[in-house]
Amino acid sequence: MVAQLAKMAGLDVSVTLFGTQAQLKDDVLTVYNEALALGITVEFWPMPKPLNNLLVDADVLVDGLFGTGLNRDITGNLAEFITALNHAKMSVLALDVPSGLDANTGQPKGVALNAQHTCSFITRKIGLYTALGVQYAGVRHFSDLFIPHDAYNAAHYTPQPSLPFSMHPIAQHHPLKHWLSTLPPMQPSRHKGDAGTVCLIGGDTSMMGALQLAGLSSLKTGAGLVKLLSHAQHSIAITQAIPELMCYDTTQLSTQVAHAKVIAIGPGLGIQEWGQTLWQQVNNLTTPKVVDADALKLLAMHAGQTKSQVNLPLNSTNNWVLTPHPGEAAQLLGTTAQTVQADRIAAVKQLQHRYGGVVVLKGNGTLVYDGQRLEVCLAGNAGMAVGGMGDVLTGCIASLIAQGATLFDAACLGVALHAHAGDILAEQQGQKGILPSDLPPVIRQLLQYA
Repeated sequence: MVAQLAKMAGLDVSVTLFGTQAQLKDDVLTVYNEALALGITVEFWPMPKPLNNLLVDADVLVDGLFGTGLNRDITGNLAEFITALNHAKMSVLALDVPSGLDANTGQPKGVALNAQHTCSFITRKIGLYTALGVQYAGVRHFSDLFIPHDAYNAAHYTPQPSLPFSMHPIAQHHPLKHWLSTLPPMQPSRHKGDAGTVCLIGGDTSMMGALQLAGLSSLKTGAGLVKLLSHAQHSIAITQAIPELMCYDTTQLSTQVAHAKVIAIGPGLGIQEWGQTLWQQVNNLTTPKVVDADALKLLAMHAGQTKSQVNLPLNSTNNWVLTPHPGEAAQLLGTTAQTVQADRIAAVKQLQHRYGGVVVLKGNGTLVYDGQRLEVCLAGNAGMAVGGMGDVLTGCIASLIAQGATLFDAACLGVALHAHAGDILAEQQGQKGILPSDLPPVIRQLLQYA
């Protein structure tokens, strides 16, 4: 159909099909005959002449070899065909998904076509926004093919008995403006107590910068009081850099967390005896928590020692947000980062089932899942792959919880603010050289649009 429209628009068009003419049937055969009637050249691969000879004069390759239904790895002649197309180094427009890319996981099924542009139809395929799908898809476009909006509105987070299973969304994406609207409004009578107290715990020897980044992020996101609990010798350096941060020795932990709205633990915590002791103290508290970095490693170590059944949830409370990157997620699940990345949606669901609460699986197409709702973030860029970025996210989410946001809303808003701030910096200054400390001031600016 694309070839016919291009031909009628006056373009020089040729079509290459994989297989033989004898294999064509039904609608494909009808379209084939229509193309011939329009004078379109149709060839079949394998062909007598090399594929590169056919493509040498082409400006654009339109990829419609496979669609969303591919459920097996591509091997043999098909893999050779796609590899040959990739070697042609042409501009590629993929229809719906690049051929060979799993539309749900964003992973190639053995081999996949590298596209510069991908136009997805009817629904945005989540595989284009997570894992390796981002680099295979190139610039992503979308067309609803004039589907009535009511049909989209009928699909909700949770399965609806009246809807066919195919209409249940795998995940949803909401713009930053939506998540900003979930933040409780600032009243004229607001005081620092209303803005909430955040307690951040971590910063072992040589790693106090991680805790400082989280503290800066909490302040810039609007927390009323931010208390850092770490080694006493870190206090002077931190308060000289950011005097608004309140620093305490960890011996005062029980006193300082007593009135905290949220505890965030993990940035720079370490997994030695000092960090293990703090984790055990905090893990027994009922205060809402954000658990990141080394605290996730300690959680995984503890879970590995205490689990009695593989599928038994290890956390009896839903009162925390876990923020693993793929490596930490692998430790929590007892698998490898490659396995996590092979199906990120399955991984985030396994994490939530096992540990409860809200899980933020970081990476390309960050996922937020609470057991029912799955949100995917479409913002962010490769320049954010810098040590300390996760600490900024932890402080941001903790601050939003302290201000009254629910765990899920805080996680989604924090992820969105963090990713959009990174994109703004990349657009202004380029992706290389973005520092985690650059983000909090931009996050503060984005909050003004609430």
